[in-house]
Amino acid sequence: MAAAAVGTLAVTLIPGPAQASPKEAKAAAGTTAGATANIEVIASKLNNPRGISVQADGTILVAESGVGKPGCAPGTKCVGLTGSVYRVKGTQQGRVVTGLASSAVAPTNPYEPISAAGPNDVEANGSGYLVLNGFGGGTDDRAKLGADAAKLGTLQTASGWVVGDPVKHETLLDPDWILGHPANEEEASIHSNAWRFARNGRGFLVTDAGANDLIGVGFGGRTTTEAIFPDNELPAPGGAATAPSAKEKKALESLVPQTKSVAADGTVKVQAVPSGIVKGADGAFYIADMGGLRPGASRIWRIVPGHRAEVFASGLTAVTDLAADKNGNLVALTLTGGFQQQGPPLPGKLSRIDVKTKAVTEIPTDGKLAMSTGLAFGPKNEIYVTNNSVGTEGQLIKITE
Repeated sequence: MAAAAVGTLAVTLIPGPAQASPKEAKAAAGTTAGATANIEVIASKLNNPRGISVQADGTILVAESGVGKPGCAPGTKCVGLTGSVYRVKGTQQGRVVTGLASSAVAPTNPYEPISAAGPNDVEANGSGYLVLNGFGGGTDDRAKLGADAAKLGTLQTASGWVVGDPVKHETLLDPDWILGHPANEEEASIHSNAWRFARNGRGFLVTDAGANDLIGVGFGGRTTTEAIFPDNELPAPGGAATAPSAKEKKALESLVPQTKSVAADGTVKVQAVPSGIVKGADGAFYIADMGGLRPGASRIWRIVPGHRAEVFASGLTAVTDLAADKNGNLVALTLTGGFQQQGPPLPGKLSRIDVKTKAVTEIPTDGKLAMSTGLAFGPKNEIYVTNNSVGTEGQLIKITE
């Protein structure tokens, strides 16, 4: 997900419960006065941790995108077999799957964290695991990276069988061409980066953050385009004042380079960048988009497969993942509240969306979320988040209300 030069973003948490003071909680925007959060570090030193799934018995799985290829020349993109699946089961934790493909540009500064593209999501599958891999390109780009890159961008079993290939789908069809994005040297039209997946009957639905679409994966690896997510238009008086900072560009480069155009009336278009997906209690699927990381540009879509996607909620910011609590309400994870020209990006947050009223309430996290990308609920309605998701200092944290 996010790119290399965000090592300054890490928020160090001390393992064990951390209780916010009433004063701090009251100062948190959008939270109830006196509210507190209980935040506990469950695992640390994770390598670019991304998506999370939790089994009925409380076992937690985390997809780690790895660190690319050790020894890769600075400034060069290399593929190594450093991607993995990390499991927490009771008091035991560690990597249960290793040797998965991981792509990264080796940093030129040795103190800069490595941002990798590799396993983005995972779930248990019988006695094994299903892993969705990120990438960032088309089949030609993947082939140039060598044999170890063959499964980048695919939905695969941990044993190596490819269930579906979103990169091939994007290369053959480029579904979001109909959005009319202008040619740009920084962004190829063919760009796939599968982000999350969910079961849909005997098949799967995959959000492709790079391709701006939702892909169905069926029997024999057959893929279909289930939805294309349009750009969002935002007011942008002055146009140039909304130009992204260097940090913002770097934080997007391994997800999808964000082009945007400013119209004569000052409005700006940003790409959708679909991210989290969850099946609701009503049987429909809810999909978040990141809105190009622009404040207020994220939306949540509701879709019944075979029908047109509709906007369910809007006005959110940089939503990287989505989950449903025990009451059926949605919870959205914000990567960051915004990028600053100087200093680290603003903290992320958790927002609960009432599925009946669509009211949005912030879940207090005391400003402790930093570049968080993965979200899941446990069997006791506890919340799990992957924090500090860039580099090798990633964390799995538990939040209880």
